[in-house]
Amino acid sequence: MKSIRILFVALLALAGVACGPPPKILTQQTFIGPDKVYQERIQSSGKVDPSTKRLLYNFTVNICDVAENGATSNCKETMVLESVYPESMF
Repeated sequence: MKSIRILFVALLALAGVACGPPPKILTQQTFIGPDKVYQERIQSSGKVDPSTKRLLYNFTVNICDVAENGATSNCKETMVLESVYPESMF
């Protein structure tokens, strides 16, 4: 009975991890002055182009404050492109 309970908890934990949104991947970062940073990120939109069967992506830009230790805070995110091919962004 204990092994069934452990298996159930493990499956529940895996389901919780798999249900989250896809990660945003940092593709470029540029410092703007001494305390600001510009970041470009790409994220899978979860959509597929029906004509080509290719996965589509979202492209966002962040402007953040940067502390002396490199930690970012107070980020402002802007969606630039939604559901596009990755090569159309660069």
